Formats: sequence, C-alpha cells, structure tokens
Amino acid sequence: MRIATWNVNSIGPRLPRVLDWLGSAQPDVLCLQELKSGTDAFPYDAVREAGYETAAYGIGRWNGVAILSRVGLEDVTRGLTGEPTFEDKTDARAIGAT
Repeated sequence: MRIATWNVNSIGPRLPRVLDWLGSAQPDVLCLQELKSGTDAFPYDAVREAGYETAAYGIGRWNGVAILSRVGLEDVTRGLTGEPTFEDKTDARAIGAT
C-alpha cells in the first residue's frame, strides 16, 4: 500500500497539481493538510473522477485536512475525539478513518 501526505497550502489553487500528481504517482491513500477550505467547499467531484473517495474536515478558510483513498474509507472521525486535552478545540486539524 502506498500512502502519501501533502501540505497543499490551499486546495483551490493547488487542485490541478494534486490531480496531476494523483494520476502519475497513483497512491492508495493521500492525506492533505492546510486545505484552507470548508468541508462543503472541498472539490469532492473532481477527486471522485480521479478515482478517490474523500473524507474532508475544514472550517472556513483556515486549517483543514482530508483523506483521499482508492481503497475505501470507513469510520471517519473528525477532530481529536475522546482526547481530554482537545475537547474544547474546534479547529479542523485532525481526521482519521479505517
């Protein structure tokens, strides 16, 4: 399994580069940081057309994370749930899935 991570520093202007790289590198899973995009504004359709299922977590124009997977995503958790020292944190900096 090939897993990669990328700090995209804003998915909007970087989407063409991300899609090109997905096509050439073909990772099974790509984790993105610093989307700077709300969850609803993530380009799900473009990523789906590239063959990836997506779980994203973003709030406004700050932070934001996503998991793109060719092998499926289940049990998605957004934030650091269950961690006592992070209970009051609402920024979109963590996402997990199986």
